[in-house]
Amino acid sequence: MRYDKEKSRKNGVTRMAFLAIWLLMIAYAVFFAPSGSGGYEFGPLLMGEWEGIDPLILAVFNSLGIFPLVFLTLLLPNDRFSWPAWPFVFASFGVGAFSLLPYFAFGGKPPEKQRRGPNWLHRILRSKAWLIFVAAISTINFLTVFRGFSPQAYVEAFQTSSLVSVMTIDWFVLWGLSVYATYRFLPETRFKQLALLPVVGPVLVLLFNRNAKEEQ
Repeated sequence: MRYDKEKSRKNGVTRMAFLAIWLLMIAYAVFFAPSGSGGYEFGPLLMGEWEGIDPLILAVFNSLGIFPLVFLTLLLPNDRFSWPAWPFVFASFGVGAFSLLPYFAFGGKPPEKQRRGPNWLHRILRSKAWLIFVAAISTINFLTVFRGFSPQAYVEAFQTSSLVSVMTIDWFVLWGLSVYATYRFLPETRFKQLALLPVVGPVLVLLFNRNAKEEQ
């Protein structure tokens, strides 16, 4: 009984932390982020107009499209909770952590008996081919940074561009959420420390544990 109360208290603190981060992100985006574009527009970047864009800015922007694939892989096969995960995950393709934080704050209670979604989808998201695919595009995106990025250019863009400023905050929150989700939904897996690797880490945890299971 005491253990249940302590667990409930910790869960409540965690939920409030996620809610606070969500509200702070909204406040930052609305009131504190730079008001100008700084020469960076979402539409042109999305359409592949990357000439003259610093590689680090481009890598961060592209990783915001890869993170939702990571959360698809982590959350959908564990979708047993009171709120379905898929609407929040699919919304994250457009708004990132702004859609995922409410799910982590309120959607994880109480657990349902059966997970949602078709078994074929769960098999795909846990398949070696899918995990290698997500790991590969994450790694390729990271390697683009070595074309020669400028920390000074990134800092300047962060200070002058609303897009770069908000997407940077979004990136760090998504990174933290991916680590949290790995430790929460995969508590028995080995090599969980790999989840600390941005973007690719949680996928590597799944991939290495899948291989270990096959070897047994």
